[in-house]
Amino acid sequence: MDFPGLQAELRRLGGAVEALAAIGAVLRLRETGKDGHPAVQARLLEAVDALLPDTLRELDRQQISAALALVTLQFEEAMELFKNPERAPAWILRDPAMLQAQGQASRQNFRRILELAADRPRLAAALHGRFLDVGTGVGAIALEAAEHCPELEVVGLDIWEPALALAKTNVAQSPHAARVEIRAQDVTQLDEAAAYTLAWLPAPFLSQPVAGKALDRLASALAPGGCLVVGFYGVPPDKSAAALAALRITRSGGHVWDVATLEQELRARGFVEVEACAGPSIVTFVIGSRP
Repeated sequence: MDFPGLQAELRRLGGAVEALAAIGAVLRLRETGKDGHPAVQARLLEAVDALLPDTLRELDRQQISAALALVTLQFEEAMELFKNPERAPAWILRDPAMLQAQGQASRQNFRRILELAADRPRLAAALHGRFLDVGTGVGAIALEAAEHCPELEVVGLDIWEPALALAKTNVAQSPHAARVEIRAQDVTQLDEAAAYTLAWLPAPFLSQPVAGKALDRLASALAPGGCLVVGFYGVPPDKSAAALAALRITRSGGHVWDVATLEQELRARGFVEVEACAGPSIVTFVIGSRP
């Protein structure tokens, strides 16, 4: 590609950035209930309707919040990469607003578990007992579980102090606080036996060695018949999208997983009825049960 071709490609990619910004702007106006300058807002709505005809108009308040959180995270991650391309792999997110936004976006993972439980008796039974939310962050998944499953006791683990501080506040302000415990604990140090009926493990945020140790601990921590749900980002079929996803995961200190590897990891630890469940989002689940 010659330089004029490069310039044309950069302008094309810039258009995608501008499109995402316009969508985020409309979501922000809808969430806050504010209006922009009449002339600009008219053009803004026109642009977004051309990009996503009628889509944003159909969103409820919760969906608007989740969509805006996703847009915000994408911009923040992209800007951090642009400014600090030299930094080593690590989880570095500290901004409270961004941590809360990521937590809100993660709530859909538990909603997906509920959907899958509708035709999986073992998973449905696991919703009556104790739920271990590994990498609880700001406690969003833990609180989502407590809200939807009144018979579930919830324990959230994390080692990232900026997120834990927010999680404790979020739980304290929730009507479900009595059923949610937040711990500053590394999952690789978990030493409870047969204590949980359900566990969630967000694999992309863990390195391969740490994930292996976590799976060992979770295999012991789950009661007979208990279920483990491992979430990871499926590899996009598009080559460039796959490369960018791998970059994002590796840079955050995680590992790029695939279905076959995770299924093998669960079976090696004695899990049965192991299956992969792709969903409407980019997150794929691998589910297994203890005998």
